[in-house]
Amino acid sequence: MATPQPRLSPDDVRAELLRLRQGPALGHPGAVTALSDPLRALLLVRTPPLSNAASETTRLVAALRRAIDALTPHERRYAAADFNLLGEHSWPSLTERQESLARVLGCSAKTVRRHAGQALDTLALLICDGSYVAGPPPPGSDAPATTAGTDPGDGTGRFFGITAASRVDVICSALPTADRARQRPSDPLYARYAGFTDLDALFYVRVHLAQGFPAATIRDFHPGEYYNAEPDCLVVLGAPDRNTAYAEFGPHLPYRFTPPPAPSITFPDHTGTALSPRWTPEGELLADLSVITRLTLAQGTRVVLLGGCLTLGVLGAAKCLFNGDHGIRNTGYLNDLAGERDLIVVTETGRIGGITDTPDFTTTRPLLALTRDGAGSFTTAIDTLTRQPGPGRS
Repeated sequence: MATPQPRLSPDDVRAELLRLRQGPALGHPGAVTALSDPLRALLLVRTPPLSNAASETTRLVAALRRAIDALTPHERRYAAADFNLLGEHSWPSLTERQESLARVLGCSAKTVRRHAGQALDTLALLICDGSYVAGPPPPGSDAPATTAGTDPGDGTGRFFGITAASRVDVICSALPTADRARQRPSDPLYARYAGFTDLDALFYVRVHLAQGFPAATIRDFHPGEYYNAEPDCLVVLGAPDRNTAYAEFGPHLPYRFTPPPAPSITFPDHTGTALSPRWTPEGELLADLSVITRLTLAQGTRVVLLGGCLTLGVLGAAKCLFNGDHGIRNTGYLNDLAGERDLIVVTETGRIGGITDTPDFTTTRPLLALTRDGAGSFTTAIDTLTRQPGPGRS
């Protein structure tokens, strides 16, 4: 016989969440042990299976994170800051976190508190009714089972490490704060995506992920609103100068980007190569460098960095992997080249008549490819930089 779930009202849950977000909140996971027995039981019964070694504290934190993830992007920003899940707003007290968020948003702390209160109301409702829980319907339910849209059979799922129930987070590059239009949510013309750079690549990736993996959970962020929710796959778009999430991987990578006005990418410890976009004598962009980096973390998260010196290169990296039969051949080629090893690929993305033109690796090999086993160093697997035309060494 099924165990009845504890009965709590949204007001009951809200009162406990109010207490939980004080002090370090989820920045100190042990804080969840102060939750009441009924709320802990409610959260635990709705938590998906974790490792057998996972403690009750770990499962409680995971359940709260999933509930926060289910909020709209607007409300999630306030709740994530309140519960100390955003690195840039990680302060020991709730007041400090809200004031930090207010400075970034350019509004008053009172406004942040008002929006945070609304987010807390929604969060309490989600926890009470369990609508944030994804999964198959209970036995005897009339609700249709979710179709397991998964690896399309073309190697894309293998390359990205995505299966039917995967959680995929996409972090897109952001404009400098001073250049962002309509950045205050209170503005009547507020547009969240107005603060993103590399929007072509973001929409291209999101659409193709949704088409290929309809049962996966796919979310997008700009770097300032992202917190580590331990996704199965993390896709990062842009370059270190415009995406701080990309920059955080820099110390672990053998290449360095130089931002505009003289953009380039260098591999100081390997070939000593410096590669740059190509331009016409009149200053028109002919081709950019696209950089595809795939890393697998010890915890199992697959990280794919889709980079470029300019926005054309970022879109080109995305199209290399997702563009119909073209993408199928490219992901298959890269899977054969690297297997499950870490991988870095550099290629050119051209622009012809306003059309983004990406290579087919089965007919035109990458300019450079590096692979790595485990925690070792990257070694060169492909180097075709001597071919012409193309970027040269400097």
